[in-house]
Amino acid sequence: MGKVRTKRRKFHKENPTGLPSVKDFDLEEAETVTNEDREIALQRVLEEIQSANIEEKLSGLQTMESMCCDTLLAVQIASNRIAKILGPSLLDPNASVRACSASALRTVVEHGDEKAHEILMIDDVMSPICASLKQYLDWQPKDDKRKGDNDQAFLQTILLLSTLCEYNEQAILHCNRENIVSLLIKFLDITVYGIEIVTVVTKYLSCLLDDNLAAVKQLSSYEDTVLQLLTFESNDKNNADAICLKTAVSGLLLHLASYTENTSIICTIVNVLSSTLSIDHNFLLCDLVSILPHEKNALSSSAKKRVRNDTSILGAQQHALAILANLSVYKDEDSESEFDFDDLDCETEDTNDERMEETPPNASLPVEVVEIFKSCAIIDKVWDKTKAVDTDTIEILEQNTDGKEIINEMRLLNARAYYCLTNLISSSELDVLGGTNNVYRMWIDIGTFVFKNADPTDKNLVESAAAALSAAIKKLAQPNIKVFDRLTLNDIEFMIDGERRYPNPDVRLHLMRILGSLACILRFKDNIPPDHYEVIKRVSMFLLDNSMSEPLVWIMAEAMDAIMDIFSDDDSEQILRIEQEIQLVEKLKSLVPIFKKRLKQQKKDLGDHFATISTVNGNITRFIKYKESRM
Repeated sequence: MGKVRTKRRKFHKENPTGLPSVKDFDLEEAETVTNEDREIALQRVLEEIQSANIEEKLSGLQTMESMCCDTLLAVQIASNRIAKILGPSLLDPNASVRACSASALRTVVEHGDEKAHEILMIDDVMSPICASLKQYLDWQPKDDKRKGDNDQAFLQTILLLSTLCEYNEQAILHCNRENIVSLLIKFLDITVYGIEIVTVVTKYLSCLLDDNLAAVKQLSSYEDTVLQLLTFESNDKNNADAICLKTAVSGLLLHLASYTENTSIICTIVNVLSSTLSIDHNFLLCDLVSILPHEKNALSSSAKKRVRNDTSILGAQQHALAILANLSVYKDEDSESEFDFDDLDCETEDTNDERMEETPPNASLPVEVVEIFKSCAIIDKVWDKTKAVDTDTIEILEQNTDGKEIINEMRLLNARAYYCLTNLISSSELDVLGGTNNVYRMWIDIGTFVFKNADPTDKNLVESAAAALSAAIKKLAQPNIKVFDRLTLNDIEFMIDGERRYPNPDVRLHLMRILGSLACILRFKDNIPPDHYEVIKRVSMFLLDNSMSEPLVWIMAEAMDAIMDIFSDDDSEQILRIEQEIQLVEKLKSLVPIFKKRLKQQKKDLGDHFATISTVNGNITRFIKYKESRM
């Protein structure tokens, strides 16, 4: 099948301002607010933030930030030329005004859609942001009487810039023109600026360097400066600040290692990430459960500090998993292909006799990296982070707001672990993964989780686990592997039945791949035993039936592609018998007009699925004609 590249995900980020969110408003009251009321409220807020009175301006900025948590309002606020209004405020002499202005704009970016981002860029939001940062070039925090206020203003400006670069390529290009990398290098000195500022700047630089060769080349001159940050030591081995810093530095170093092809840096990165992941998250959970009260009492300052430290470590582990996932495929970017959607003719057949083959995953990590993976037990550590929180712990944590946030952090940790595991399985040899039996055990455990135990509404977690499940069976699809020899129909019924639980199209896509791969593994065994015969037959019927009812053409194509793989070779009498029993040719002939119709309707929305759809579109009619000739 054609290669499908998973797009980079935008991960949820915390709100460091502590300002009220729109979720804090009374929902019932919000539903009764009319558009006219909102317009009046918005105009009042815009007047406040342009007031000469500092307190009134700050109040307006906080209110606007809360309003921007609603996407429609964020776009509307952007359309009111908010970048022009708040641009000067980013240069205000008052540090609190600068901080609140940057935070408010960041909320517009995070919650606004592409239209909001486009409006902000047209209104030149980048110029005052870069000008604001340049004001800090001569800043010496130790001589600053208002260090705390200026720290927050600087941090909020960096976070705003990071968010813009994450969502908009024009922001990255502007940063390149303004030479922001060289400007920010001076802020990597912990002795001068402190660990919080250095960590935030490091994370931003890592974001800026993503797919940005010009910025990577700039930073490569400062490799020693970045490496020096890893020497920072804390008296407490579980100090969240130090762990977050070193994890962030690892993400930055990965960009440099990819550019310089320096495997020694890769080994350094893996060691740091291994150290971050070595911290027992279950121990952190137990600590949090012991801290958080069952009632809604206010936490003491020491308890708040412990909660903040523990949750920060969980965040660092999430970050470590994301970096490790990128490291596993860091050489894979050049294999991307460009397709022209206009080349896909829904009404004609492709005369090319060769099927487009799927580009195999990168399974040739450098030997040094493979060895460090083994010595650090990376696979085991990532697998450990997939373990869901038990129900008793959830019941305790759900009794207050802080506890609910921790549950969300744990679920995000699980999802990141599954995504990381997907890349590790795809890019590593079986011995690195612990052998055939270990991968098979993972496959069974993940399948049970996805199709029996997972909450279907947790889209992120279920989708990531399904992706890992798909990667595992592809790794096991080798002729000399016999782990499926004792597989029966009962062993996979939970997958087929579980499909009904998931409206998520990505999970359905992975299920088609998983079952198609499984049937292909079994059909190429010599003298197909009765149990495997029934599995192949049941899977084939499932794929055909779901193709008929599937509304999305790219999932439909995946199922049809799997069918062609299963029945590509018909030299087996048993396979021929299955074809007849499931009425393969008749059903495919009924399916083709439906496929062509949906393809024409959804032609502009194919995205990364173009290759698979093109393959099926070009081969399905000829496949049917071939089968008819064999009959």
